[in-house]
Amino acid sequence: MPSYADLNPFISTSVGENELWNAAAFLDVPYIHSVQSGTLRIAVDQVRAQHRSQVRFVRGAGGSGKSHLFSRLRRECADSIFYAYAPNPPLQPEALENFILTRVVGSMRHPARSKEGREAPYSQLRLLAYALLKPVVEQNFTFPQLHEAWAGIRLETRKDLIHHAIQLLEAEHPMVPRSVLRCLLNVLRDDKEHLAAQWLSGAAYLTENELKFLGVPEPLARAEMGGVIQLFGKLASQVGSPVVLVLDQLDLVVTQPQFDEMQRLLFALIDQSENWVVLIGLVVERFAAWDAALSQALRGRVGVPDSNAPLGFRLPVIDMLPIANEQKRLLLNCRLETPALIALRQNDGITSAIHPLLDEDVARLTTGGAIFPRHLLAAAAEAYAMRTTTSALPPEIVAAVAAQPVPAAITPVAVSVVDEENDFPVLAAIPMPTPAPPRPLPPPAALSGSKTSLAQKVDALLQQAISAAKADTSSPSAIDLGERARDLIDLMVAPPVTISEGDIHKTYDNFDGSDRWFEWGGGKVRIVTSDSMRGSFIAVLERIKEACGDTLLLRNDIAPVSGQLTMELLNAFKAKNTFHHIPAAEAAILAALARILAAQREGSYDQFATEPPATKDNVLAALRAHPLLRELKLWDMIQKVQAPKQAPPGPHQSSVLSSIIRPPAPPMAKPPVIPNAGLSAVPGAKPPPPPAYTGAIKPLARPPSAPISKPIAKPPAPPMMKPPTGVARPPMSKLPPPSQGNAA
Repeated sequence: MPSYADLNPFISTSVGENELWNAAAFLDVPYIHSVQSGTLRIAVDQVRAQHRSQVRFVRGAGGSGKSHLFSRLRRECADSIFYAYAPNPPLQPEALENFILTRVVGSMRHPARSKEGREAPYSQLRLLAYALLKPVVEQNFTFPQLHEAWAGIRLETRKDLIHHAIQLLEAEHPMVPRSVLRCLLNVLRDDKEHLAAQWLSGAAYLTENELKFLGVPEPLARAEMGGVIQLFGKLASQVGSPVVLVLDQLDLVVTQPQFDEMQRLLFALIDQSENWVVLIGLVVERFAAWDAALSQALRGRVGVPDSNAPLGFRLPVIDMLPIANEQKRLLLNCRLETPALIALRQNDGITSAIHPLLDEDVARLTTGGAIFPRHLLAAAAEAYAMRTTTSALPPEIVAAVAAQPVPAAITPVAVSVVDEENDFPVLAAIPMPTPAPPRPLPPPAALSGSKTSLAQKVDALLQQAISAAKADTSSPSAIDLGERARDLIDLMVAPPVTISEGDIHKTYDNFDGSDRWFEWGGGKVRIVTSDSMRGSFIAVLERIKEACGDTLLLRNDIAPVSGQLTMELLNAFKAKNTFHHIPAAEAAILAALARILAAQREGSYDQFATEPPATKDNVLAALRAHPLLRELKLWDMIQKVQAPKQAPPGPHQSSVLSSIIRPPAPPMAKPPVIPNAGLSAVPGAKPPPPPAYTGAIKPLARPPSAPISKPIAKPPAPPMMKPPTGVARPPMSKLPPPSQGNAA
């Protein structure tokens, strides 16, 4: 059985995607932020009744509970909504629509929920397809009953029903391409569901055989992606369930082009689609930028008339407020009542419902000014760790702690009145007895060993994020891969790093990936990502074929490379540059890094009790030193391509003949040169003339001890004559080497 130290219920202080989709037990205190939850449910009910899309901004500090609120909404609304979660959008404005589509389809591949809140045996995407099929079946089935009945229908009957459903959809949505409707209903085929979902998400890496199997001519075009997003809203309105789209972790949306593209998307969901509830989670600083950047046209569609607000409309904002003392106690009790802790207490015969914490720990944690939930959980995690690691301290410390008097009960503190409206203590007017001293904790010096190492904490966070990335059903796109490469460079490289866009987007409208230049430290690297197939990938290779050693082409491992022309172009590119097929394991590490960096920017780790403290710089330094990132193959390739190139050595100035006549001196010290030392015995002797040129170079014989007293003139060049017509030119290897034009 695990020890109490292994069951610290306060370790998890935030709700990530793994908890959002995969957490079986959702620890929740409905009393906390109940007003905000009610406001969101009212917006959902209004959209369900009117089908008119609405937007809400959820504003709060890091750790205030925004992600928890979004997760609670998904569970409380059960089967009455379609839910999509799209955090951390890309920096490229033109990639936003593709990103939203990928996230919507990926989210809808998660299980639907029953009215009781349990996961259904089918996905949200299949539920949408069942809703489209239901009019064709012409029987009053519930969706669970239709799911069971569909499993017993013969394959030929299924094909006929899907065909009739496509005809019905074409009549109702004549502007939607037939391939979109076909793939939407192909989700009902067990053998085609996965491929159909990938096609609907805009995947460009499907092979010709896979496209033929789906019955579509080509991947989803970029120009059609916005129409698919709008179609989801219209079809969901026929089911009677709004689509809740959560846009979270938007801290990198800071430029006006990004705001303009985000507004264009919102306009489309409001004016050209229906049935959307768009929830935008922002920290306070980022909301101020949004409030200043949104146009009057959009504010008029989503806002509330207010003469005192900018441009006459106030944005609909839901503020996440700090929690008061009673809410703190409820949150602590909720965490301390986990089944594993209850079982361990029963096994040890302990009746205290807060063990291993003591009453004074709870009193200290719940007294004082209001704070946000994550801050409270971080402080409680530290107190819990102190109590469970006391037995591991030196005996003298344990003895000193045990010798302190412990009161039988906690005496009320001198502050007896709390202003509930403002949530701060007010001193009473009457004298109060002095409180009994609580059991002191060991001195900080003794407890320093109980703090978790920041490196260990970061490693645990990274491993958890990797597991969550591997469990993600959505496949990463080439745009995602480009963003992950940028994340890696931003982390590993000391600033400044200059980032500029390449030109593929300007010359190729259907480009599916990213093209960026990164410059730092005197070198530069161009990173191009693409998962497209056939002609689209050939078009990308044609645009980078002139690269001269400074380009790194990245491609997800799920996107194969085939075709004679494609391989010829790729091999020609690899002759000078670098190509990397990213495997799934490496892609999971990059996705995990993105989640940690996004959580860091949100302030998710600020309250961790670690050594050293979990400041932004310390967390980034721990990530930078992590072996999984430092030894990443992608990072090694980036460094090699980016390394400043050495200038090629200049041509040697001495002629080949002179280098043979005067070989380089040996590595030992040179003896002094005595003029005419080898000829002094013969008065008036002259050096022999050079041999006549015979078309081949032979070394000249001379005594090894007879150095040359002066330079030897260059032999005359033989006359140049054109070979007679029809006579083959001699091979280059037999021609004499050209002279360099300098005498030795």
